[in-house]
Amino acid sequence: MNVIFCDPKLTIGNHKDAAGFFQSCREILDEYVTDMTYISTSFHINRLLSGEIDRNDILIFFNALDGRYCDLFLKLVKKCNDAKCRVWAIAMERNPECRRPPGPVSDRQSFDVSCRNENRSPMKNNMRAIAQIFARKIVAQTLSPLYRDEVLYFISHRRTDGEHITAKLADELKLLTRERNVYRDVVNVEVGEDAQHDIDNKLSLSDVLIFLQTEEAHQSCYIMKELCYALINDIPVLWIQIDNASYRDMPIHPGEKPALHYRSEEFDCQERLIEIADEIEEKCFQLMMHSSNQVFSYVEYLNELKYDNKIKLMADRDSILAYEIEYRETMKDIYASGIRKHYIQCFGRNPKEADVAAFLEKVRKKDAYEKNDRLFLLSNHGRREKRCSDSKVTEENFDDYITNLENVSGIKRQRRNKRIILSGAFPDGDEIYKNSLIEAVMIYAREIIKGGYTLVFGAHPTFQKLIFDIGKLYASDMKYSIEMHMDRAYAGGYDLEELQEQCTLILSDGLQEMRERMICVEKSELLICLGGKIKVDKTQQGVDAEAALARNVNVPVALVGTVGGRSSEYAFERITGNGWSDLNPWGKELNEGLFYNVNHRLMVRRLLGAIE
Repeated sequence: MNVIFCDPKLTIGNHKDAAGFFQSCREILDEYVTDMTYISTSFHINRLLSGEIDRNDILIFFNALDGRYCDLFLKLVKKCNDAKCRVWAIAMERNPECRRPPGPVSDRQSFDVSCRNENRSPMKNNMRAIAQIFARKIVAQTLSPLYRDEVLYFISHRRTDGEHITAKLADELKLLTRERNVYRDVVNVEVGEDAQHDIDNKLSLSDVLIFLQTEEAHQSCYIMKELCYALINDIPVLWIQIDNASYRDMPIHPGEKPALHYRSEEFDCQERLIEIADEIEEKCFQLMMHSSNQVFSYVEYLNELKYDNKIKLMADRDSILAYEIEYRETMKDIYASGIRKHYIQCFGRNPKEADVAAFLEKVRKKDAYEKNDRLFLLSNHGRREKRCSDSKVTEENFDDYITNLENVSGIKRQRRNKRIILSGAFPDGDEIYKNSLIEAVMIYAREIIKGGYTLVFGAHPTFQKLIFDIGKLYASDMKYSIEMHMDRAYAGGYDLEELQEQCTLILSDGLQEMRERMICVEKSELLICLGGKIKVDKTQQGVDAEAALARNVNVPVALVGTVGGRSSEYAFERITGNGWSDLNPWGKELNEGLFYNVNHRLMVRRLLGAIE
């Protein structure tokens, strides 16, 4: 796919606004699009006429002010139209001649700059903002797995002091372009609907969470839940500080500091509101592209597997970031026995229903559907349990897919012969932390097992299946990788033989003996505490009891404070009082990171680095 962008001098002459528009487009296109051709002379046109135009190419030009074009340029337009490639015209002025593209494409809609500019202040330089809207449309066409023009912004705000600002911002963002969807619960939830279900659904589908941090925002448990979900699920967060609101007391920090700062009265000035919307739109685009950039590290690793002769990897030259993969099965494949051919489409963003439909349409038109055993849409957001309309198609996350390739290719995971204890329990009362705790347990367990450690845990019924499923995917030897302790009083409810096939099972008589055998009998590198119940009788708190046992045998203790419960309360006590030296040797930065940072992947990797 090649983008052919005509310099305005070819068709509209020395038009100041067109020249500025053209240069502002190049700011984005030169950063993100590799196959760009800029043409400004008849020589360039003749060269294009002498070559081939692909149906996937895009021709972009400025409409002439008077509707007149040179014959050579019209030949180029005809050649592109005959090749059935996309032809995009830009109209800089309001007169009919300038709004209508030439000859063979006169029925095509132009990108109307004058129309988009009419509601903006004539005293402001709006060309850059409007040009960047257009440039992002080109990026969406050329890099559709990384960015799409139809985006959903989820505004997370506190109604008591943020609703007025949110309403004005949402309306202005939607005016920027018709493809913008902005979600705010007060107007988007229909009467009679389950509000929380609708909010959760829209958050899961959002492309950016815009967090308006007003003075009272930190008091909302729902905002903290939304931030937590976005950070865990790789949804970019744009943190906007309003009126210098303090964020010292925020239980969750979505970054090191806010990305943008505004005063609330700025939103009441229409001219300034337009500028704010442009600034937020630009920052959201940068966040989405930065997040999408992760996809290339996964593709690079697939190429490493190829160079090591573990897989065959063939790029689909007709698609962006799509590949066929072949491998020889040497171990059990979690997707199905005997499968050796996959077609994968890689995404740097969250795939939507429309992406799944387009993917199915694409593979059915070519031989990829029949030729391959399975077809995958891969992203950081993919979850295998999400059902597609076609059983041959699976949405999957990169980590799980690549780990399966390693397993079936016979790649053995290292054994460190070191134990790490993961202690987790749901806190009482606060429902918003439960999903966060489950996500944290999954991420910590995955990184520990992937890292070659033995994961040690008590037989909490909710976590057993999660950890066993992770072990099946990431462990080459589950009995080495998973050590589960159980009070013998509860053993009658289980098939012990089946459990012993999935882990090293150790039975104890009573909870105290179980804790002592889990923590004190064999050397461990680390105790990680997540959640835990808060009790009136402090001696009955499991987190405290296990931390005390660990310190008695010189095992460092890590308190994960972002999942609520006693681990959070205990960590806060350390921040405000006693410090960390009697729990672990890592100091303030790592420990407070565990308290504030919900990027569990980052924090568990830092913990593993600390013990090494």
